[in-house]
Amino acid sequence: MYATGTMLRQSAALAADIEGLTGPVASRVGEALGSVPGEALRRVVLVGSGDSHHAGRAAQLAFLRLTGLPCEALGTQQFLDYGMLGPAGPHAATLVVAVSASGSSPRLVTTVRRARAHGFPTLAVTGRAGSALGEAAGREVAAALGLTERSPGIRTYQASLLALLLLAVRLGGVRHTLPGGGPAAEDALVAEIAATADAVRATADAADAPCRELAARLTEAGRPWAPLVFAGTGPAGGTAMYAAAKVVEAAGLPAYAQDLEEYWHIERFADPADAPLVVLAPPGLGHPRAAELAAAATERGRRVIAVADPDDTALTTTAWHTVPVTGTAREEWSPLTGHVFAGLLGARLADRLDRTPFSGGGPD
Repeated sequence: MYATGTMLRQSAALAADIEGLTGPVASRVGEALGSVPGEALRRVVLVGSGDSHHAGRAAQLAFLRLTGLPCEALGTQQFLDYGMLGPAGPHAATLVVAVSASGSSPRLVTTVRRARAHGFPTLAVTGRAGSALGEAAGREVAAALGLTERSPGIRTYQASLLALLLLAVRLGGVRHTLPGGGPAAEDALVAEIAATADAVRATADAADAPCRELAARLTEAGRPWAPLVFAGTGPAGGTAMYAAAKVVEAAGLPAYAQDLEEYWHIERFADPADAPLVVLAPPGLGHPRAAELAAAATERGRRVIAVADPDDTALTTTAWHTVPVTGTAREEWSPLTGHVFAGLLGARLADRLDRTPFSGGGPD
């Protein structure tokens, strides 16, 4: 039986998961990459569905900056149908990283087998060792949590994201592309990731009450606002996709993610004019546009919900509502704190509507 209480407990456990997983997963990443010709690689493709795809989108920047390689995050079916067509060059130069918390997604297992048969080096990021996906890939990084409770992905999402970030760090070390260079640089980056546990804990503590209040405000008219639009770019684009998924899964409400600039080109013209807009604005390259968009949307009458540092007055001063997020050492790690509010908001919306997770959409 799914319950919102489980989502709240899992959100509260996120910081401890980072503390417990970072060291062991970093070691497993090193072992898995031992047989990958890292210096010969020319591209990385992160493949998955649902939360696993969202984690790939959120981790792209880390691969781009730390490995010096082009990195794409593709849905499973997109890669299966089109990802093996190009770009031109030997398949052995493209590392395919398949992500699945369960490690048993049939479509992804098929995809990895086919990619491996075509000569791609493959690696699986999963939530349990010895999975069918790991066997298909031949290399596996297990970020195992030992979960027995059923819930929309919260701890599993973060575990996949954490493994991908550590994979980017290690691959950068293999390729000698890390800032500062050398083993010390790799160790320092892993330590930075481990230290995000404090920021995740602070965010979980600070965001719960604002998420409860936001759920009440979004349902105060006797009907929930829908659809909810989550806007972000860069790593926050992946976080926006994940946040929309938690609202759909937990509360059964229509929600979707949109890129900041695409929102301005399209959804700003949608009625009603005072519809809520959730703007994800972590520090980094996308922040100036996020702040600009939030201000412009507010001027047009939108109820802007800023997911940002509480001291970020560029957004919080004019926002209709603010959900606080603690910053991280660098933009690449920002999805680790940015996602925390999503499970809290989804659970609080479901409670307000007297719904249980995965109860919407009719019978399977």
